[in-house]
Amino acid sequence: MSKPDAKRFQAIDPDDSSLVGVVICKLEVHACRSAPTKRGYIAMLAVASNHRGKGIATALVKHAIDAMVERRADEVVLETEESNTSAMRLYERLGFFRSKKLHRYYLNGNSAYRLVLPLKTIDPDQAALADEEPL
Repeated sequence: MSKPDAKRFQAIDPDDSSLVGVVICKLEVHACRSAPTKRGYIAMLAVASNHRGKGIATALVKHAIDAMVERRADEVVLETEESNTSAMRLYERLGFFRSKKLHRYYLNGNSAYRLVLPLKTIDPDQAALADEEPL
């Protein structure tokens, strides 16, 4: 897969057809481990302030995850500002865990957490075999 496979999901207000939420995600091969993985990435999630608390963000993220599962992603990752407690709660409720703190990650100097949602379990025996040199 040479180009990222990007997707956008939108939430539309049925009353006036206005855009009230969007999530943008992509899938690409990530090769920092011994065996390359297919990594889903949630690049952006936004919900209009007057529509928050209605489950729109949760539904959008679930759509993004489902799309990446259909494309056989091994994991989904994202970054969120450490002070964004509502986003942290949302992602942790969906099974993401904090894998790393990214100090001064954003241009404004604020730190972030990298969150990861494993989609496939790694067999430790297979991982050990992949790391061994051939005879």
